[in-house]
Amino acid sequence: MLEIKNLQVEFKNQKVLHGVELSLEEGSIVGILGKNGAGKTTLFDSLYQNTPFSGNISWQGKALKRSSVSYLETENYFYPYITGEEYLSYFSGQKEIDITEFTEKFNLPLKKYVQYYSSGMKKKLALIGMLMLDKPVNILDEPFNGVDFEGVHILYDIIKQLKSENKVVIISSHIIETLFHTCDTIAVLKDGRIEKMYEKDEFSGLNTLKF
Repeated sequence: MLEIKNLQVEFKNQKVLHGVELSLEEGSIVGILGKNGAGKTTLFDSLYQNTPFSGNISWQGKALKRSSVSYLETENYFYPYITGEEYLSYFSGQKEIDITEFTEKFNLPLKKYVQYYSSGMKKKLALIGMLMLDKPVNILDEPFNGVDFEGVHILYDIIKQLKSENKVVIISSHIIETLFHTCDTIAVLKDGRIEKMYEKDEFSGLNTLKF
């Protein structure tokens, strides 16, 4: 289980997270929904040990380590003169999976320099690298941004695969329908706190919220 207890983050005497509490079982998919400035990225950075925080974040009863987390950020940085193939080679020796299926479905030109990729293609490339890392906790920050219709449905399949492998998946998205389609629960983050958790049979109530 991934447990977040009394998570607080402060920048320049301004509190961003005010005691976030969240418990996630293995094999669960939770969506994080909130308007800009609600603290979503700060929450993800805390889980990834990218920012100082107070409180406790534990995985299977021990302090969560960065080595247990895979983080797909909203914007992914790539060296301009690296090919997609070279980028993925950095992940070799990690999970032994056949990525051919994903690269073919995503139709990525792996021999080309990444600087010529569209934003959606870069997102797909980063996602394949993330899968190869094979971490138990996976954070997807706006994974559907810039991805075409076909890519969205492949993403659905990948998220389902992560769930079937008993991994924890945490997703943020401004496209609320994508959360409805993928998540077991959705947490509404407001003013640095989890305001409410919604189960699947309550998702329709989220349509009335304004973000």
